[in-house]
Amino acid sequence: MMLKPHSTRTRTATQGFSLLEIVIALAVIAMIVGVVAVRSGGVINKGRTTRVITLCDTLKKASAQYHADTNQMPWEYQGYAADNRKLSGTQSIAGWQGPYMESPLTTAMNPTGGGIHMYAVANVNGSAGFDTDGDGTNDVTGAGCTLWMSGIPQTDAQAIDAAFDRGIAGNWYDTGRVKWSSSNNYCWVLVYF
Repeated sequence: MMLKPHSTRTRTATQGFSLLEIVIALAVIAMIVGVVAVRSGGVINKGRTTRVITLCDTLKKASAQYHADTNQMPWEYQGYAADNRKLSGTQSIAGWQGPYMESPLTTAMNPTGGGIHMYAVANVNGSAGFDTDGDGTNDVTGAGCTLWMSGIPQTDAQAIDAAFDRGIAGNWYDTGRVKWSSSNNYCWVLVYF
């Protein structure tokens, strides 16, 4: 008498995966994507902040040289003709030895793609000046090169503020060299004074 081998169920190529196995695999993939997205968000914010810090450093150096050469504060308006781009456009002012920047300001220099200008005064576009020491009084209200950017979210503005104003007393959004308005997402940075 011949014994039949005990039949065991084996998966064949035509059976596929069960619904439960597919759901588990999708859940694992979703968790991995979520972790990567959260971690890369911090990198993106850090990159935006670094771009603004680098731009402010460039504007500070260019403004200082322009001021030393001409004894005037410069301004640089994104999208305007050369007479409103004192750092990147050719000027006929006495002492001018520029251009002081390789290229004019563009919306690409704003980390969110919004408007961007540098004014020759500290009190512009809703800013009454800067309380640079955190004592509650605006210390810089007249001449001073102020970078203005629109469309800056709070997280980016706080990171920019932390880079420039660490340790200054008062609210992060209205003391020091960086100011931010929650009503319109404007950010101002006092670049040179």
